[in-house]
Amino acid sequence: MRRIDADPLANLPTGEPATRRERLRAAVYVLTVVTLSSLIVLAVVFDYFAAIGVLLIVFLSFIFTYLIAPGVDQVRRATASSRRGRPVSRSLAVLAIYGAIALVVFPLWIIGGDRVGPALERVSGLVPQHTARFIEQLQASERWPEMVALPPSVRDRATDATRRISRSLQNDVRELGAELTGIRRFMPWLSVVPVVAFLLLTRWSRFRRSTTRVLPSPHLQWRGDEFLRHVNSLLAAYTRAQVTSGFVVGLICWFGFAALRLPYPGTLAFVAGVLEMVPLAGPITVAVIATAMAPGNVLPVLAFLGGLRLVQDYAIYPRLISQAMHLHPLAVVVALWAGAAVGGLVGICLAIPAVGVLQVAWRHWREYRDIEALVEESIRRSSA
Repeated sequence: MRRIDADPLANLPTGEPATRRERLRAAVYVLTVVTLSSLIVLAVVFDYFAAIGVLLIVFLSFIFTYLIAPGVDQVRRATASSRRGRPVSRSLAVLAIYGAIALVVFPLWIIGGDRVGPALERVSGLVPQHTARFIEQLQASERWPEMVALPPSVRDRATDATRRISRSLQNDVRELGAELTGIRRFMPWLSVVPVVAFLLLTRWSRFRRSTTRVLPSPHLQWRGDEFLRHVNSLLAAYTRAQVTSGFVVGLICWFGFAALRLPYPGTLAFVAGVLEMVPLAGPITVAVIATAMAPGNVLPVLAFLGGLRLVQDYAIYPRLISQAMHLHPLAVVVALWAGAAVGGLVGICLAIPAVGVLQVAWRHWREYRDIEALVEESIRRSSA
């Protein structure tokens, strides 16, 4: 039986020159990637809100792609067993997965789809109100050291630390509130996500084949193919780590919200788990929602979510990323800090994948350089 995931380069002679069609296809692929990357950079530099929208589409497209990729492979394996080892094309497998999703989503959309628009309008109108209320609650929580019998020196230090954290969080909440007020303008663009995911799932092999075939030497062709393989595996591992992190946070929030007697703890925990995949903005949004649903229980909710953030950001998440992408936990924390300092929310979202890709690129460059040096040394010794 033929392997479904066989390498497209495996059947090609090493070093075989690329055809004109392959060179043209590689030029189109590379030009497309460079153009999209340039647009993202320009959006980050000149329009931060546009950068958020572009990043949201790209981020969700990659998440969706790597979530359904195992299902696509499973469909192809299932069809291969009934078609004498010949699986259906990746395009048909992806369309089959989309059809299965549509069978679930369309009935729900028919039942409640007409309520989505008005609900978004109401949410957009309530964002400023809940943001202002959350900021007031943060300001009120700054006085907690005065309610506890502490030595004067300890009380003063606790008050200063609380105010610094509170003021920083207030600034983040104001920025997030302004972004959420206009985020509904990007909702129609979410329809682009399945299209981008379809292209990634069906064209990635051709992209890898075309871009590596035009490289000048067999060693570079093999090295380029290995590099793209590792980048693909790295992004898949990052996606799995993000989903696992969201599941862990959702589970902890379920128990915590139930213990705090918040209404609808399961629904809130599900929202917290989903939003966990959006760095910074997701946890802040969960804090605003949770405190809005428990106005008389603000301090315990903030204490629980603050403790969860410390454990998640400095213990759970770095270890998940470390195991998935082979990065040191301290490197994960430093990358997130640097991303936040350089690009805010956009920088945080791009920090871990960028560091991972740079690490892979550096390793492949060192291996390529070392192998080329060994080959040159061997040639010199043989000619001497």
